[in-house]
Amino acid sequence: MARVLEELYYGNIDPNTKSFQLGSSFHKAMQTVSDNEEKLLLLLTGKEKDLFIDLVNAQSEILGTTSLETFIEGFRLGAKFGIEIMEKPNSCFVDICE
Repeated sequence: MARVLEELYYGNIDPNTKSFQLGSSFHKAMQTVSDNEEKLLLLLTGKEKDLFIDLVNAQSEILGTTSLETFIEGFRLGAKFGIEIMEKPNSCFVDICE
């Protein structure tokens, strides 16, 4: 099995290439958002329409930033797990084999 960093270097790991299952609860929620956004855009005009578009764009930016920060924090936490596993335990117990 190839090493993770090598796979990442060669572009074989890309978490952004995932999709969702059609008919899943996520897909249904996405469809509801899309349908309602279209309906609202047809009903709104002028300043109200501009406000709604600004709201949707701001929510998208917040979601993108949150997703990125959560990914980074998850990666950092995983690295901390790895580092802690490699540290010599500070315990009063010792392995019987020692």
